Amino acid sequence: MISDEALMLEFHRGSRTAFEELFARYHRPLYSFFARRLNNPERAEDLAQETFLAVIRAATRYELRALVRTYLYGIALKLLAGSTGTISSGGP
Repeated sequence: MISDEALMLEFHRGSRTAFEELFARYHRPLYSFFARRLNNPERAEDLAQETFLAVIRAATRYELRALVRTYLYGIALKLLAGSTGTISSGGP
């Protein structure tokens, strides 16, 4: 199996297939990340998709400095912080 980092570099070079594989690997985990923190499943889905839109917009500037997982969740945290929805800690 090809690494996330190799896929991201392929996407950086223009591979749509590489992006689709990254999306397949991370869409559900990112949705779950948002869903645990928001009381709105639709907003969680929107933010998961916005995370990937940010990746697409920044594709030409991507540099391999961290794991792709770290990169994606960094974007997700920024989007969550900027969200106008209700944020909970996800705890009891």
